[in-house]
Amino acid sequence: MRRPLRFAALAAAALGCATAAPRAPDLPAGLDDGAARASLERFARDLEQGKFDDAHRLLSARWRDAYTPGRLAMDFGGGGPAAREAAGRVLAALSAGSALERSGGRARLPLGDGRAALLVAEGGGWRVDAIE
Repeated sequence: MRRPLRFAALAAAALGCATAAPRAPDLPAGLDDGAARASLERFARDLEQGKFDDAHRLLSARWRDAYTPGRLAMDFGGGGPAAREAAGRVLAALSAGSALERSGGRARLPLGDGRAALLVAEGGGWRVDAIE
């Protein structure tokens, strides 16, 4: 059985909608595809490099409120190889030029096998909400 992989717990909990929040100084500005792709790439690279404080700042408001960077690190580490593979799938899809699917204040990057990375528009930029 395939388990959904989510950014906040990266291999644990399901995510939903988010609320508005101010844009962090390091959040790529804008709501175009380039900014969405930049947010996803930065988040996945931060996870791979163990920069959990930086990754935390790119999460949607509800997950920043619910998780600390330490909890994100613990959940990512507890996800084992599946968590690293999820981050790798995001980077591979971005590198391959996979198209974003956008609807209102949400964006979805297909990752194959029915999986996707999800973003929400908050504070003038894109925040990471999930990897399924």
